[in-house]
Amino acid sequence: MMSVIVSGAGGQLGKAFIDRLSFQEGYNLYSFDRGQLDIADQDKIYRTLASLPQVKFWINCAAYTKVDDAEKNEKDATLYNVLAPGYLARACWEAGVHLIHFSSDYVYHNDLRRPISENDPTEPKSIYAKTKLEGEQQIIYSGVSHTILRTSWVYGPGGHNFVNTMLRLGKTKDELRIVSDQIGAPTFTYDIVDAVKDLIHLYEDEQKEKIQGVFNFANNGEVSWADFARTIFRDANIQCNVHSITSEEYGAIAPRPPYSVLNCDKISALLTDAIPHWEDALKRYLVMV
Repeated sequence: MMSVIVSGAGGQLGKAFIDRLSFQEGYNLYSFDRGQLDIADQDKIYRTLASLPQVKFWINCAAYTKVDDAEKNEKDATLYNVLAPGYLARACWEAGVHLIHFSSDYVYHNDLRRPISENDPTEPKSIYAKTKLEGEQQIIYSGVSHTILRTSWVYGPGGHNFVNTMLRLGKTKDELRIVSDQIGAPTFTYDIVDAVKDLIHLYEDEQKEKIQGVFNFANNGEVSWADFARTIFRDANIQCNVHSITSEEYGAIAPRPPYSVLNCDKISALLTDAIPHWEDALKRYLVMV
């Protein structure tokens, strides 16, 4: 029986872990939303680990994810994306617990026009992206046994995400103006969970050295936000016209990468199954909602 803590259980990624692992044979899941366990509370982290000595993995899904708001609220972004992962890392290191943490494609912000690998340089432009990278560094430098997954354009049940927003707006509006000069890979939360399950099994099979470090993970393929919206409407049978606009025309507060498709060869070599294409993942999600 693998005992696992999931923090940030109230968010879309945390909910996906609960959905996929709660009734999975071989898992003993302890899930905490922010009200139950605030990862910025260092003492609570230590007390939680002390009360659950059987835990082998801590999956941290908690983070400050409001990209534009972070430009005006650097203090909270730093607290939850930098300091809190550091607290978790040190506590897990002392307890001998493997920490699984999630980061972002935004840490790259390179316009390479080819899929970005883990070896490509980081170049965060926004406060959000900078804090996510600094949080990674807190974990790495702590010496804790860890896996960091950089992922992109995440969506899933129960979340404030692009897919759910398009489904809501598409039912009330005849047309929408969507950015077309940002290219990435939409990623379904359930596919992230399935990848993490494979990594946990490697750890349990005495191959824990294989899952140490930073890995990219996103669904296969690439698309612009505008074409992603068009595909959502097509597959959901929603009549809504999408007009392409530039990032400059949209006028977001925080800068976004123009091209952030992730090369996932490193993690693909460790997974049981091929990473699904984003269009296939979207179809599976739309059946659920």
